[in-house]
Amino acid sequence: MKEPLEPLMSQWKTSLALAQSQAQRARFPDMLATCQHIIQTHSDDVDALLNVGTLLLSFGYLTRARECFERVGILAPNDLRPVVNLANLTRDNGDHAQSLRLYADLQALQPNNSVIRRNCLVSQEYDPSVSDAQRLQQARAWGDWAIAQAGGWRSRPLPPLFVGRPLRIGYVSADLCQHTVGLFVKDVLKAHDPTQVKVFAYNAGQVNDWVTDAIRAVCTLRNIAALDDAALAHLIRQDEIDVLVDLSGHTAGSRLTVFAHRPAPVQVTWLGYFATTGLTYIDEALLDDCHAPTGTEAQYIERIIRLPSGRLCYQPVPWAPGEVAPLPCLQIGHITFGCFNNTGKLNDGVFDVWAKVLAAVPDSRLVLKWRTLVDEPLCDSIRSAFAARGIDPERVELRPASFHADVLKEYADIDIALDPFPFTGGLTSCESLWMGVPVVTWPQSRVVSRQTFAFLSAIGLPELAAKDADDYVRIAQSLAADRAKLAALRSNMRSRMQASPLMDVAGFTRQLENTLRQLYAGIVEKETTSTMNVKTILHVGPGHRKNGAQLPPGFQSADWKEIRIDIDPSNEPDILGSMLDMKAVDTGSVDAIYSAHNIEHVYAHEVPVVLGEFLRVLKSDGFALITCPDLQTVCALVAEDKLTDAAYQSPAGAITPLDILYGHGAAVAGGHHYMAHKTGFTQKSMTQALQAAGFQSIAGKRRLRGLDLWMLAAKGPTPESVMRELAGKLFPL
Repeated sequence: MKEPLEPLMSQWKTSLALAQSQAQRARFPDMLATCQHIIQTHSDDVDALLNVGTLLLSFGYLTRARECFERVGILAPNDLRPVVNLANLTRDNGDHAQSLRLYADLQALQPNNSVIRRNCLVSQEYDPSVSDAQRLQQARAWGDWAIAQAGGWRSRPLPPLFVGRPLRIGYVSADLCQHTVGLFVKDVLKAHDPTQVKVFAYNAGQVNDWVTDAIRAVCTLRNIAALDDAALAHLIRQDEIDVLVDLSGHTAGSRLTVFAHRPAPVQVTWLGYFATTGLTYIDEALLDDCHAPTGTEAQYIERIIRLPSGRLCYQPVPWAPGEVAPLPCLQIGHITFGCFNNTGKLNDGVFDVWAKVLAAVPDSRLVLKWRTLVDEPLCDSIRSAFAARGIDPERVELRPASFHADVLKEYADIDIALDPFPFTGGLTSCESLWMGVPVVTWPQSRVVSRQTFAFLSAIGLPELAAKDADDYVRIAQSLAADRAKLAALRSNMRSRMQASPLMDVAGFTRQLENTLRQLYAGIVEKETTSTMNVKTILHVGPGHRKNGAQLPPGFQSADWKEIRIDIDPSNEPDILGSMLDMKAVDTGSVDAIYSAHNIEHVYAHEVPVVLGEFLRVLKSDGFALITCPDLQTVCALVAEDKLTDAAYQSPAGAITPLDILYGHGAAVAGGHHYMAHKTGFTQKSMTQALQAAGFQSIAGKRRLRGLDLWMLAAKGPTPESVMRELAGKLFPL
């Protein structure tokens, strides 16, 4: 008798939870044994193998993870999940060309998969062979895709004045935890002046730890992982955010696609990404002179704003060693170079230069440390790379991951840090410097290649930045030869950092606040000026932007600004409300109303209420454009016994007279009861209803081909010539 499926599923999930717990406690032999047990007992279970492979990958066991993903590929050849994981694995393995090929294939198969598209962009940053122009082109394509997925182009929400009130700033990130972004941003959020700004943090991540708690203590923290983009955009609008700040770019867990819904008047990107987002709705990218020298503008969709005191500021973690260890070469007699960066940042160019450094400094050693250096095939390939360049592999020590506190202590073994390129260190470089270890770097054209250079410049050590490969070797060799200088740098590095803008959290935060306030004020002024002669049209019940009613061509110009009101928050309206009660819309505030196929969805006794609301919110010279089914024409078809015959084709399928009379039958049957029709009109009855509501001038058209009525109703007395002109612009043929 076969064991039931559910107990088996529960069994591997229980075992997986045990393996995860073992990994978190650094009991890696136990974790591997548990994973092997799952693989053996569930060798044909795709989900079990995928989850085990993902766990192994996250802790650096690349080869074992690859075996799981390749097994899934055999069991489920049409499942793209293992291919995505293999693409990530290949990047971590340093094979960037293969990683990008896999991602290109994946994107061709699933062009609307946001994770695949996002990973493709991030992977380009690791690959030195991808040009700046190619990176910009791919990012721009992503931005166009994101806007299309969000329902197409939309105007900027009108920014309200903030005179006499704090600026409302929202930070969006999946990394508000013990992650590079969380560690950099937590103290900034704490340092914000509550009299000047009100801070919201939108946490898209699944991890909650001490950093998350620290952020929660100083601002309004929203957990948004379960919200889709439409719901998140609605929440941001409800919070009345003035400036929305992206902290993730295209990195893991990013919610950058919500910015394509344009939920805030001003949107910027900062800190967590190192290239253009590609999204035209992002107004600015916050950088600095070191990260973005003149000419960097050509790599960005966004306008670059250069923060005066640097792009970010650093504070050590609480468990960082209190003292800097002595210079190790004075004790062991030889220079030890080191790099604790992601092995995905290694490439042939890096190996070339580092091999020259080792050759130029006899008896020196190189220590590399990262979680993937537990994988023996990867370790063998790194040793082979150095051997092929004439360096004895015994001079290269490869260390796997350890707890963060232990990582920081291991800088006691390092004299000089070597920065990879073009993807240089971020937090890793800051931590190296804090532990007294100078970093040799090579800034190039990419922003991500200039991170360490920016830190060195901030603390007064720009001379450690190389101009080219030969200069990199020269700087490393020169440092290695001057042990007195190394010792002096090591002993005063912390005081140098503490006295620099790099660690001035209060000063940085004031400058960030001032920058965002000035940016917001500038956009308020620009939008106010540009909209002085723009009229407002209230679009009632438009549905979702992707598939809802579009404004008639006569309103599709720069002369009109659309404001959308809808009862369904998933449709992402500007105003959430019913046409029976539009209290959120001020009296006499709009120039026009457009309502397409809404009014037949209320009862006959509610029609005067709806039309009364329309009349109330219109300006004295305003007008309403209303379209609905023409029952006179529909009934002619019924009289011909065509009640269930197709009258016309719609995106939802064939529409019959019965659907027009009572509401789309298929939609109603599917549970969308709001699609039912509760009343109906002829041109005569609609004219009478508009007159009874108080509209002074009315024109109408029966569109026989479309089986619908088009009614134009002006609030005040309007010359016939004007009504005819309006009808000519707005009524369809």
